[in-house]
Amino acid sequence: MRIKNVLFIFLTLVFLLLAGCSADGGKVTARDVLKQNEDADILKYDGLIYSNVTKLEWFQEKKNQIQKGEEIGKIKKVTTSSLFFTNFSATKLPKGTLLYETNDGYKGMIYVETEDGDALYYMSLLEG
Repeated sequence: MRIKNVLFIFLTLVFLLLAGCSADGGKVTARDVLKQNEDADILKYDGLIYSNVTKLEWFQEKKNQIQKGEEIGKIKKVTTSSLFFTNFSATKLPKGTLLYETNDGYKGMIYVETEDGDALYYMSLLEG
């Protein structure tokens, strides 16, 4: 009888842990971000959401070390709807904006160059 109780508690805990994990595999979604800030400057690439960190104070020192790498694609859709926020969608960047990998060896950063020649930096958001 005692083994059954321990097994029941264990299975209940496992079920609760699994139920807490979302279908998106624990990734931050556009819905998550836009729910907290409907004016967020985000884009989606390779299944991940990236947020503009260019003007954040903690990033100011780091941005001089990051340079434009190879082109990885361009923005295909501008939308604030989280329902159809697919790869190469953005909330603020215009359609056709080119996206680049960065030279820092960190896959969680995207470099964007605006039509005015300004550099923007987007960092992947991970659930933590």
